Amino acid sequence: MTCSPVFVRDYVMFPDGNWREEPDVSEIQVERSDQGVATIWLSNPRHLNALSNAMIIGLCEELSRLAEDLTCRAIVMRGRGGVYCAGRELGDVKALQGADLDAIKEIYEHMQKMNEAIYYSPHPVISVIEKYAFGIATMLVSWSDIALAEEDAMFGYPEVHHGITPYGAVPTMLNMMSRRAVLDLLLTGRTVRAAEALRLGILTRAVPADQLTGELDKILQDIFRGSAAAIRRSKKFVRECETLTYQQGIAAATDKSILGVGLPEMRKGIAAFLDKQKAEWP
Repeated sequence: MTCSPVFVRDYVMFPDGNWREEPDVSEIQVERSDQGVATIWLSNPRHLNALSNAMIIGLCEELSRLAEDLTCRAIVMRGRGGVYCAGRELGDVKALQGADLDAIKEIYEHMQKMNEAIYYSPHPVISVIEKYAFGIATMLVSWSDIALAEEDAMFGYPEVHHGITPYGAVPTMLNMMSRRAVLDLLLTGRTVRAAEALRLGILTRAVPADQLTGELDKILQDIFRGSAAAIRRSKKFVRECETLTYQQGIAAATDKSILGVGLPEMRKGIAAFLDKQKAEWP
């Protein structure tokens, strides 16, 4: 069993039982499994994985690279040290207050790219939340396709408590929940636990902490059962339908269904089912 590090101030206890000072480094770390799962780790240990400018840029770069990688079957976003992400690195925001307009524009354009890279990624994006996801971290969760959290995890948009207007949260929130629920969360900046976040649509699943890994494995196994190409098209069409009326969506679905009948993966999947076989996907 792999043990998570335990953090005390600027030191961390590693699984070997030794305490070592944790470098003050924020970064994005990526691990790949043999099955094509890319795990993106948010790592800023001294600040509960708060999202720094460097991490925002790193996420943009890694997600853009993975979008072009057809061997990737799923992207999992997690936080190092048993914490998802405490929000934005406010020291970086303070530094922007003394920067020129071009520097400010550059980082906020990267934040927009980060949003789009997650939301429009061709691959399933799964957030796995432990402990905290506040502010921009809750946005990361809401941009993900599947959001799995431990039952004691906490969420919220506390930006107004820091004099910040959470513009970036609003479009996705209005896609997930009622206008009044959006206003309740944004105007009060209150914290909600996983059960309420699940009810509001921020999460898709919440389980006891000791079941988190097992639930993630179930999600990934279900994804592996499907055709990667069919999954990519399903996600793309969901995003397309968000800008269509119901009538337009049904018409588009009919057109795509007609064209999709002869696709190789559909032929393979139906043939395997009729032959009582399990379809094997690359």
